[in-house]
Amino acid sequence: MPNETPIVITGFMGTGKSTVAPLVAQRLNRPFIDLDALIEQQTGRTIADMFTEEGEAAFRRAEQAALRHVLNTPNIVVATGGGALLAPSARRFATQRAIVIELRARPETILARLGADTGRPLLDGDQWHMRVQDLYRERCAAYARLPYHVETDDRTPHEIADAVIALLASASPAPPPEVRRVPVQSPTGAYTILIGDDATADMRTALPDIERVQRVAIITDEHVAPLHAAAVRAEWLAGKIPADVYTIPAGEQAKTLDTVATLYERLLHDGHDRHTLIVTLGGGVVGDLGGFVAATYMRGVPFVQVPTSLLAMVDASVGGKVGVDHAGAKNIVGAFKQPALVVADTAFLATLPPREIRNGLAEVVKHALIADPELLEWLEAGEWAWPALVERAVRVKVNIVEQDPFEHGVRAWLNLGHTFGHALETVSGFELAHGEAVAVGLVLAARLAARLGMASEALEPRLVRLLKRLGLPTAYPADPEAVWEAMQFDKKKRGKRLRFILPRDVGQVEIVSDVPREMVLEVLRGA
Repeated sequence: MPNETPIVITGFMGTGKSTVAPLVAQRLNRPFIDLDALIEQQTGRTIADMFTEEGEAAFRRAEQAALRHVLNTPNIVVATGGGALLAPSARRFATQRAIVIELRARPETILARLGADTGRPLLDGDQWHMRVQDLYRERCAAYARLPYHVETDDRTPHEIADAVIALLASASPAPPPEVRRVPVQSPTGAYTILIGDDATADMRTALPDIERVQRVAIITDEHVAPLHAAAVRAEWLAGKIPADVYTIPAGEQAKTLDTVATLYERLLHDGHDRHTLIVTLGGGVVGDLGGFVAATYMRGVPFVQVPTSLLAMVDASVGGKVGVDHAGAKNIVGAFKQPALVVADTAFLATLPPREIRNGLAEVVKHALIADPELLEWLEAGEWAWPALVERAVRVKVNIVEQDPFEHGVRAWLNLGHTFGHALETVSGFELAHGEAVAVGLVLAARLAARLGMASEALEPRLVRLLKRLGLPTAYPADPEAVWEAMQFDKKKRGKRLRFILPRDVGQVEIVSDVPREMVLEVLRGA
């Protein structure tokens, strides 16, 4: 570590920041600054008074300004409050200017250390211990993205300081992350897709017409909210823009007009108007539903897609198709609404369960089959970096939607595997995830193409090998007649004719109609 590099000690409340940081400073013979104490000195008010009188947003702005000021001073040791580095831009600034170390502890340790300390601004009321646990869950994902960590359980302050100093011997500031930018042209205007770790740090600066945004409504779900909502909200607060979080139930079952109506009511109740920006934070369900709300609330307000799943990053968040399910039919009510910005923060992928990663990889395979043979070879080799893989898959979709923004022609190629896949999802009662259904649909599409004499019979086994290697299903035990009936609700139908998107080869697909019913049933039976 360079001698003059600032050191930042951060972490959740009760982890020992204010005790350990001055010990580290003393051992290293460096000046020590407690960021909260500095803010109180500069403003002449306590932190609790700032929260009470002006709210959290005002305090976070003061906190960000103080942090940026002190980190221009070399050779210091700084202890921050637990929320100081929640905003991605603050986290990026600090990790590039300083050695940032998180002190961490188990929840039970934190509760024991805090005791009944309810004098903290975010611990109001009798249920303070529940609030501690909620805050802990909300902040864990942001803390995990910091570069260095020291466990404090069962250690004295001096032992923790020893561990920090030992870590400093090999630590260094983080290099700036590469954020890739993919431009998209549409009839309603251009927008940009940001791709990379901590890309949410660029969200505000990359948004066009940011000066017109007076409020933000973040729509997310009950799975994503505890992981990422606090950090995304903190980023807007850092930009002096009030932000509200609206959480919906997770899963396809919530993607209904009833959920949309509930969101309308909550937005109206909270005073959101045409100067509101909607941010959809989640997977494909949240993006589709939140985008539909943006398309229809007040006759349309701007929105930003912040996909948190791989599937949403490479597919659902790009192209402007938004909507909800109705009467058992997937995406049957919808609109075209282009986002003002898409932010694919690939660091979010670290919080996904393996099944969700596999679901996204099915769409990457689909994009490779449509237009990128080299991408398929990457997948078969099993070696890739997430930002590069996401960018490559996204560019396939962007190239197609720019040619056909309203799905009058080649955009239908993006439904490769989906005629079978959507029907399988429906028949399974949505127990089969979208990516899993698409994986099976890709195999069935290759089988049907071979049966029609369009494709080599070698394509299906090649796909089966790859999908199995990625942990995806290649078959599903559904009644062929039930799948056929579910296909009749497919939006790609022309009149009474089903349309299939079928591969001729890797990088070459075709739209096919008038496939005999018996042939489809034979393909579904695996005959």
